Amino acid sequence: MRDGEPVGTAFVLTADGLAATAAHVLAPHPAARWTFQPIAAPGVSFPVDCSLPSDSATDVALIHVREADDWKPMTLASHTSATPGAPVHLRGFATSRDYDSGVGQYVGATAQDGTSWVKVSCRHAQPGMSGAPVLLTGTGSVIGIVSARLNSGRWNRDTVLLAPAERLVALAPERLRLAAPVNRFTDGTLRLSWLREGATELILETDDFTVSLGRNAHNRVCLPDHRDSRFHGHLSLIGTTLTYRHLGSHPAFLAGATRQLRLAKGDSCPVGDKDRLSVASGTMLVEFSAPDLFDPNASVTPEAPE
Repeated sequence: MRDGEPVGTAFVLTADGLAATAAHVLAPHPAARWTFQPIAAPGVSFPVDCSLPSDSATDVALIHVREADDWKPMTLASHTSATPGAPVHLRGFATSRDYDSGVGQYVGATAQDGTSWVKVSCRHAQPGMSGAPVLLTGTGSVIGIVSARLNSGRWNRDTVLLAPAERLVALAPERLRLAAPVNRFTDGTLRLSWLREGATELILETDDFTVSLGRNAHNRVCLPDHRDSRFHGHLSLIGTTLTYRHLGSHPAFLAGATRQLRLAKGDSCPVGDKDRLSVASGTMLVEFSAPDLFDPNASVTPEAPE
């Protein structure tokens, strides 16, 4: 957020709030006051220190999100661990929405004026997603951050250029490192089902715990049935906690084993296995088993001075 207005996306790299974004998001506004608003906590803002290292030529910048030291950091991985056609997804702020996500495929590497870039094919990137992480689906590993999208009529249509994760490590090698991608969700499964007229209707089974759902085509899960027209929200695994954020204009209700909650638009809450989310149009059963996630930088310790 710049002076209270949403501008771009950043993501957290260490538990004490070191984060990354695209350099071109910050560069035009050197005197602006910046804050960071977590997607999982709408309405909460943290001050940001933008005096950390950046590189305009390679379009990467580090920032520090202050006043919190218990973030769940994301893992950085080399794009060379991906093969052409490998599924990727991106998620972040979009100018026209509070949150957006998209899926695509890894394409390969390219270069311009001696600078290397990573190419992915994804038609969902939007303004405001500069600085967003692009992950290898199923691993939670970030291979690069959104720098630009090519929208020519014929050539390279829907190509998104990424600054590779290696550039972030180069800005703070004493604090960051690359990790080999791990199929973290191999043993974890998310299942979403409608409960209708005494029957259970499966709508999604996946190992990727980041799901946007609603009737709009841009959502990961499109609910075309008119009975589901009022259901609009987002599920994501925050650390080891599955969290739901309600985005519909009508209230939703969560019914769990030990609690019942009413959710207005923008409200978030943790979701347990077998919890039920309801709106006027119906009830969705959430079932999942999820492995623990880990801090990718936990074992990185500064070397002792000689």
